[in-house]
Amino acid sequence: MRLLSLEIKRILKSKITWVLLLCSLIFAVLMAYLPVTFEGAIIADPDGNEREISGLKAVQYFQEMDELFGEVTTEKLRQTVERYQEVYEVYDSQYGNEVPAAVFYAELAKYRPFIRGVKEVFANPETGIAAGVRDLDIDRIEDYYEMLPKRLISIMDMEQKNYPSAKEAALGKFKRVNRPYRYYYGASGNSMDYETLFIFLMTLLGVIITATVFSSDYQTKADDILRCTKHGRLRIAGIKVLAAFLITGSSYLICGIVWILVTNTLFGWEGTRTSMQLIFSVTSLVPFTIGQLQWVNLLGGFILFLATISFTLFLSARARDNVSALALGLTFALLPVIVYMSVPGALGDWLSCILPSGGIGLGNSILYSMYDFIFLHIGRASFWNADVLLILGVIKIPVFAWGAISSYCRRYA
Repeated sequence: MRLLSLEIKRILKSKITWVLLLCSLIFAVLMAYLPVTFEGAIIADPDGNEREISGLKAVQYFQEMDELFGEVTTEKLRQTVERYQEVYEVYDSQYGNEVPAAVFYAELAKYRPFIRGVKEVFANPETGIAAGVRDLDIDRIEDYYEMLPKRLISIMDMEQKNYPSAKEAALGKFKRVNRPYRYYYGASGNSMDYETLFIFLMTLLGVIITATVFSSDYQTKADDILRCTKHGRLRIAGIKVLAAFLITGSSYLICGIVWILVTNTLFGWEGTRTSMQLIFSVTSLVPFTIGQLQWVNLLGGFILFLATISFTLFLSARARDNVSALALGLTFALLPVIVYMSVPGALGDWLSCILPSGGIGLGNSILYSMYDFIFLHIGRASFWNADVLLILGVIKIPVFAWGAISSYCRRYA
């Protein structure tokens, strides 16, 4: 324990480490607050004068539209379609462009979480194109929940038509989703995207902190002395790895919890009870509320974060100096993002999972995988991308950690 304490003190002794840890906390608060600034509405006073509200005032405005909160019944969905069609008819609008903003926020804004889902469920099964609001058949709204599996089948036929095993796997997962859905105003999809951005930034900061754990001793020649001590080589290497995990992992979890607390305090804790299907796709495969999704995204990201840190330690143990270790660490941390943008198809999907920092990024994040329908295939077998990311992440942590320890021990062997 004394050696571990000394190693933690050594890492924390650096001013840049404290600056990065402080930046982590600032990012947590900032990434929680920024989505609030996107909330806005246009309201009219009794005299008909319009004014725009934004931020926390807009959040409060939407929280007061609580008559539709709770279980999403087919009666509420029918009411949604009827009201939309009435307003669209008044302004002879097909897509809503002609509806005045003040009218939209007064009459239709509270129905927004529902109308998108209705249009998605009753989209053309061949093309996936959603029907216009005025084309929706009110008499079919009663079949909303019965249509959900059929909608999922049509999606899988379009996206995975050559892999029936993927369709079976998707339907098996979707059976566990709780229905009817529930809705309360709260943190939005924008907010969840910012949690993903926060995880990405935390990973980059973690890489910077850990990239020099081994290489700094090589560069200063302090390693030549440490190897001659009683606990040199294996024990020293293990302590360095553990200290790096404790410092970066603790920072990640503390800042992640701060993000969740600040986000839900700003948007309202009631919103955490919303079914994630009402925020993303109505056929999303995971049975989580938004509150549960926040934690799953944070903890799933934590696994991938530790996998990246573990690989960075491996690079640090192999590098000759700090510059090389840091450059390699950041390159591999950014590589899945580059692959996602530049390598199409199945090869890009596999590379985004297999790379040491797979699942850390923006469009290629674990959150994106949980509400998308990407499946990886080996022969006729199909595996959901999110499952593969987490399983490989759990495997990568000890493999790369042992690689770092082994590389350190064999450096002058």
